[in-house]
Amino acid sequence: MDILMYLINNVFNQAVFVIGMVVFLGMLVQKTEMSKTVASTVKTMIGFLLINTGGQTLGAALLPLQPMLIRVFRLQVKVQDLGAAQAESLGDIGSEMALIFALGFLMNILLARITKFKYVHLSAHVSFFFSGLIAAALKFGTNLSFIPLVLTGAVLLGCYMTFTCAYVAPLMKNIKGGEGFTLAHSSSCGIWLAAKIGRLVGNKKKDLEDIKIPKKLNFLREMTIALTVVMTLMFFVISLISGPGWVVQQVSQGRDIISFSLLNGLQFGLWITVIITGVRMLLSEIIPAFHGIADKVIPNAVPGLDVPLLFPNYPTSVIFGFLVSLAAGFIGMGILGAVNYPVVVFPALIPTFFTGAVTAIFGNSTGGIRGAFAGSFLNGMILIIGQALLLPMIGTYAPIMRILSETDYCLYGPLLGGLLKLLGGI
Repeated sequence: MDILMYLINNVFNQAVFVIGMVVFLGMLVQKTEMSKTVASTVKTMIGFLLINTGGQTLGAALLPLQPMLIRVFRLQVKVQDLGAAQAESLGDIGSEMALIFALGFLMNILLARITKFKYVHLSAHVSFFFSGLIAAALKFGTNLSFIPLVLTGAVLLGCYMTFTCAYVAPLMKNIKGGEGFTLAHSSSCGIWLAAKIGRLVGNKKKDLEDIKIPKKLNFLREMTIALTVVMTLMFFVISLISGPGWVVQQVSQGRDIISFSLLNGLQFGLWITVIITGVRMLLSEIIPAFHGIADKVIPNAVPGLDVPLLFPNYPTSVIFGFLVSLAAGFIGMGILGAVNYPVVVFPALIPTFFTGAVTAIFGNSTGGIRGAFAGSFLNGMILIIGQALLLPMIGTYAPIMRILSETDYCLYGPLLGGLLKLLGGI
């Protein structure tokens, strides 16, 4: 048991190791020479780390906005830093969460092998935190003992990993650069809803990425530059509204708001460049290697990968979706306040960025500009209202969900909690 827990906590919960093992096995079953197998495995793992580290740091770079926005809107809410929230959240459910995570992955492999849903969920960081949500919902919402709780949670997680990849897969045909994989991310329901609502309200011929801008501003079509400029302006404007003196004292560590804003904007440009580099490295290796898995282990298998893979081809959608989802979150917060909802919530900036970006991409793919707006706006409303409904259901797992609650958490979490309540705690 100790060896199993070691592997779960130190190997299998690290997405980079899971990705590396998949590529290594895929190359082995294709009888590729060992030198090339090792080279491809290492290159893939480095590419993944570039994407993952870039994505995490890109999201974390938004966090200085949080205290400023709280001040601007005069909110009485305290949001912990990520490390403290994670330590507090995992204390009561750590063992259940780890076992659900490991067994859920095996369930995903089994379902991919024996059913028509040939999707292997490779975003281990996504399934790890979703296993925590399931563990918390079952532990604080039922009377199940340890083993039934873990087994039930593993089935739920395995189904989640398999079927979310499955219903996103058909939507990938409209996505530039989306060939050969599906998405394995906790924005899946937002992606699906954005694509559907985009088709209803929009016109796909009016593509958001084709918006005409003056020739003098053509440099903004390059994602690195566009993100740098937009985020610099965002930090500067919010710093002005918050009060430059207060920002210098409380947020920027003594740095004036001009240099503070420029440095944060440049950080965005830096990390999106890291992501783009990682995307090129990862896709050049993992898709060919995965054919080995598909041919020998799980026939016709399709890998489920993370959403930043799509960002380089959709610079305008990324920025647009984040801003629209953030605005929708504040509107949703106002609605909750107007009805005196007892749980005070604040838009979680990291998930708002990633889910807002990807829902705009898929809304745009079916409905152009209006589709992108409708999809990312709906996403932002789900993020804030769903978070408010979710938090009372998950006990001590709530702090991490205030920071990382993406669209699937905010929709499927309350639905699971409500179902368990209807069943009387089983």
